Amino acid sequence: MSEKCFIDTTVILEVILRKEFKILEKLSEYVLHTSVNVLEEASFKIIFVSVVDELSVSRVNIFKVKDSFEKGIGSSLTETRLHALNVLKDALKIIEIDEHIFDMAKKIILEYKLLPNDALIAATCKHYGIKKIATFDEDFRRLDFLEVLGL
Repeated sequence: MSEKCFIDTTVILEVILRKEFKILEKLSEYVLHTSVNVLEEASFKIIFVSVVDELSVSRVNIFKVKDSFEKGIGSSLTETRLHALNVLKDALKIIEIDEHIFDMAKKIILEYKLLPNDALIAATCKHYGIKKIATFDEDFRRLDFLEVLGL
């Protein structure tokens, strides 16, 4: 049986936004897992980047992006990228997060000084016995119970 690996938002975004499909080839030996909070974060960033790409600006605040998105700016690009996210999602095992995992995450926030979403990912991995994570987020290297894969 193949080893489990959690796939983080940063990897999903590299695949979808930068078309770095070689990453998926490198991960093909693993059973890839993720969670709904990762998919939500990826969706948000896909919308944000799609609007910014269509506005052709390098810097913009979240309120401008929200207003532009509501006016339909970036909608075609967003739709294409969200479709790609759904295709990728179908190749992953989506694992559930419950109250126990949330409580574990609060302890991880304090012990490892991780931001809440990263701590929730770490707690999810710990709960499900996942020992490897595919991510470009260096903060996960502070965890003594997760191995960050070199991609």
